[in-house]
Amino acid sequence: MLEVLRRAGIAPRACAWELTLGCNLRCRHCGSAAGPRRSDELTLEECLRVADELGALGCERATLTGGEPTLYPDWDVVGKRLVQHVPEVSLISNGWAWTARHAQQAAQAGLRGVAFSLDGLEKEHDCFRAEGSFRRVVEAVKHTLAAGLPVGINTTIHRLNTSQLPQLRQFLIDIGVRTWQLQFAIATGYMAENRDLVAPPEERLWLIPQIAEMCRASDNRIKVYASDHIGYFGKPERDLRTGDTSMPFWLGCRAGCHVIGIESNGNVKGCLSLPSQVQGESRFVEGNLRQSSLREIWNRKGAFAYNREFRIEQLGGFCAVCRYCDICRGGCTWTMYAESPALAAGNPHCFYHQAVKHGRGDLLDEEPTDEEKAFFG
Repeated sequence: MLEVLRRAGIAPRACAWELTLGCNLRCRHCGSAAGPRRSDELTLEECLRVADELGALGCERATLTGGEPTLYPDWDVVGKRLVQHVPEVSLISNGWAWTARHAQQAAQAGLRGVAFSLDGLEKEHDCFRAEGSFRRVVEAVKHTLAAGLPVGINTTIHRLNTSQLPQLRQFLIDIGVRTWQLQFAIATGYMAENRDLVAPPEERLWLIPQIAEMCRASDNRIKVYASDHIGYFGKPERDLRTGDTSMPFWLGCRAGCHVIGIESNGNVKGCLSLPSQVQGESRFVEGNLRQSSLREIWNRKGAFAYNREFRIEQLGGFCAVCRYCDICRGGCTWTMYAESPALAAGNPHCFYHQAVKHGRGDLLDEEPTDEEKAFFG
C-alpha cells in the first residue's frame, strides 16, 4: 500500500500547525500537554516564511491550532499569509475566550472556517475542560456564524460521553454547526494521567458502527467525519472513509507521506499528535525550521522512516498476524505509541482486532484466518 501512496505523490497535502503551546485551559485529555508557552516559539517573521514554504510544497489544507492558537498575538496575520498560498485554511479553538472580534479577524484573514472543541453535553464537557466552558463554546459558535463563517466541532470520545453521541449530533444541528469530527481519547499527554477515562477498546464494537451510521446519514444539515484513528476493516469501514470514495478503506497512517505537523518552536513531525520534547521523546522530530527549510526536511533521505520505509517486521501483537497488516501498517502511529512506546504491542483500539478477539464475525466482511483466531487462543 505504500506504493499506492508513493504513486499519489509524497507531499505535505495536509498540515496541522501549532502556533503556540500556550493554553488558557488544562484539559484532562490534552495529548499535547499544553499550558505554558514554549520558550523558543517562532517569531512572526519566521512564521510567515514557513507559510510561504508550505505553499511552495503544495500544501492543500492547513489548520492553525495549539495550545490555544489565538494566544499567539499575530495568529490572524499568519492565517492571512497562509490563505495566499493554501486553498483551505482553518483554525481550531477551545472557545474559552473567543469573542465576536476573533470571529471578525478570522473572516478578514480569509479562513475557510473555524472549529471548536466540544467533548460531550454540558456536564461531561465541563468535567474535561473547565466549568462554564460548554456555554462559552456555544457563544463562540454564535459569534462565528454571525461573522459569516462556517463552524465545525471536534469531539473527543471518552468514557463519560460514549452514550451521548446521537443526542450531541442533534444539539449541534440545532445550533448551526455544519461539520463534526469525532476522535477517541488516547492515553498520551495529560490523558496518560487519566487512563481510566479512555473508552475501553472493546467498546469499539458498538461505537464504531454507530459512528459509521452517523457518517452515512450526513446531509446538508451536518457532515460527520471520523478521524484517522477510528476503524479499521469491517462492515463499518466504507462509511468511515468518506474522503476518497474510489478507495473506501483505510490506507494506513499518512504521517510523513501526505501529512505534516509543525510545532510552535519550528520542530517538524509527520503528524502533530506524535509525541516530542514535552513527552521526553525525540524520535518523531525530523528537523527544525530554524536550521533547515521545510523542503529540505521533507525531502531528506531517511526522513519519516517509520512510514516511508515501513517493514511488516516493525509490527507486534495481533497486528503482526493480521491479514491487513501490509495495508494498515498498524493503524494510527500515535495510538500505537500510546499503547507501547516501543511500537511493538500492536493496536488494540482497531475494530478488526476487537471483532476477531470477541468472535464477532457478523461485523466483518471476511472470515478471520486461522492464524488470527489462534492469536487469541
